[in-house]
Amino acid sequence: MVVIKYILMIVFLTVNSNAVACKLGNLERFIEFDKGDLTIGASRAKDIALWFIDWRDIDGISSVLVMTYYNEEVNASRDISSIRLSNVSRLLAPLVAQNVKIEYVNWPRKPYSKAADNYYFNILGISMQPKCIETQSCCGGNMR
Repeated sequence: MVVIKYILMIVFLTVNSNAVACKLGNLERFIEFDKGDLTIGASRAKDIALWFIDWRDIDGISSVLVMTYYNEEVNASRDISSIRLSNVSRLLAPLVAQNVKIEYVNWPRKPYSKAADNYYFNILGISMQPKCIETQSCCGGNMR
């Protein structure tokens, strides 16, 4: 009997609620590099460019963060991650609308373990803030 009571309460709250769950997806891309590799390759560059263009032309982009880590104990690591950021910058620059802010960040990180280091020092992340966040129109905005 108690179970039925809870089921009816959930059904009642669900039916009478005007709240709508909203989760924006597809806001990040990660590029995994082979150790010491500086380029992303034509296929991956095309995927990133098409993803970026879709957001730019369909929903709009407010800002973009491109980030990577470098091993603060190895000078060459910083140079490698800087070149990777520069290469991605050259890919995104012609695709950006005038009012879109792109921030490129090269963060220092102390090495911890070989497995984690191979991951963190060889990955670059691109994350975007959609335009609808500024206008509060995501998922219906104030009409929810």
